[in-house]
Amino acid sequence: MKKIFSIALTICALLITSSALANDRIISTMYVVECNESITLRDIPSVNGRELAQIPLGQAVGFIENVGNGFYKINYDGIVGYALAEYLSADRSGVAGIFGRVVNCRISITLREYPSVEAPEIMQIPLGERVSLYPYEETDDFYCVKYRGAKGYVLKTYIRVDG
Repeated sequence: MKKIFSIALTICALLITSSALANDRIISTMYVVECNESITLRDIPSVNGRELAQIPLGQAVGFIENVGNGFYKINYDGIVGYALAEYLSADRSGVAGIFGRVVNCRISITLREYPSVEAPEIMQIPLGERVSLYPYEETDDFYCVKYRGAKGYVLKTYIRVDG
């Protein structure tokens, strides 16, 4: 009877362990983008969570899952935790760390789908807001920028590039 109980206990432990490991399986690689220097890896999906590590701009991390409240569950150097989704992207083009501010307008500027004043509007970006610049996608008159997860084009006249 002890032997059967011991085998059953071992099987249960293996099932629990494999189930926990399945929940931490890396699905894809993402990169830290659009921050000054680093982002915080936390123990829970909340800005109030305990800091586990700082992840530098441009660093690759393993994406595990979208937990649905603005956080992704990720693996950074073997540490599993949570980071703000807005700073993680499968696209490395946001790692340049070049930023600008909206200037020279009264209230806001228009983020457009492509570099033309005739292009459809994606959203308005308020005066003073910070945007990430994609320097390799700019044109003579437009910057390609990302703001709150939306990527598009704005007239250069309205952006002051951070020095």
